[in-house]
Amino acid sequence: MDFRLLGETAVLAADGTSLDLGPRKQRMVLGALMLRADKTIDIEQLIDVIWPETANSRVAVSSLHAYVSKLRRILEPGTERRGDYEIITRRHRGYRLTVRQESLDIGRVRILAEEGRRLFAAGHSAQASAYLGKALAEWRGKPLMDFPDGPWIRDEAHYLAELHRGLIEDAAEADLAQGLGPALVPELGRMLAAFPYRERLRALTAHALYQAGRQADALSLIAEGRRQMAEAFGLDPDPRIRLMEDRILHHDPSLTPRHVVRLHGNSCARVRRQATTRLTPKVLATSPQTGTPPTTKGALSYVTTCSIP
Repeated sequence: MDFRLLGETAVLAADGTSLDLGPRKQRMVLGALMLRADKTIDIEQLIDVIWPETANSRVAVSSLHAYVSKLRRILEPGTERRGDYEIITRRHRGYRLTVRQESLDIGRVRILAEEGRRLFAAGHSAQASAYLGKALAEWRGKPLMDFPDGPWIRDEAHYLAELHRGLIEDAAEADLAQGLGPALVPELGRMLAAFPYRERLRALTAHALYQAGRQADALSLIAEGRRQMAEAFGLDPDPRIRLMEDRILHHDPSLTPRHVVRLHGNSCARVRRQATTRLTPKVLATSPQTGTPPTTKGALSYVTTCSIP
């Protein structure tokens, strides 16, 4: 089975069909257990998450046990008579969801992200882009939307959002190493407008602008960030920003790989893109456990490639 949390809470059977997980609060119970897969969650904490304003804890406990019982029958049909459940188990004063990390979307994200970052650090930017793109493809929407507001859910939602944004930045850095900056400019610019104080994102966007032949815009973007940080927090820019500015001013050749992907250009040949850029990709890939690097297919099927002398 495939357990999905990064979007609407869902479970897919082996044949790809979506299981009917029952009413909203029942799905919330499963979602909470997914958040702490392979760890026991106390019954009291589950009640606080699912019924944050309940005045009758006895009714909530009874409802929780009923929901878990129904989820067990959905996930492991035919085991209710024997009682030897393996997926949702009772441990002390709580419940635990036991699944392989590869069977849980957030687990796959962690595995793919770790491998993508390792490949990038080793200098394999195209393969890194593929793994990071597959990690990003696990997001199907905004997670935890069904849950009522509360401290635990806010913390978890913040963690997942930060993980997602960090992966976008990692993927952009790997794409920039392949000269894909021009295609990244629109999406990075849109994200920076939403999160203007993410300084790594600002440095990446400036890098993309520079690869697109827009040096003045790149330097202006850095100057704007410096002003914003000074006015809002009284802080100097991050060292990464200062380093990027210096590299752009001195036309650091490492900022621009020999082959830079352009969206337009009369002197460039139209070619099939091999290494693709994607912030919300469609991915055709094998599991990282097979040892075969995945490949990605992004939003743009064809681009023009210019050779930089």
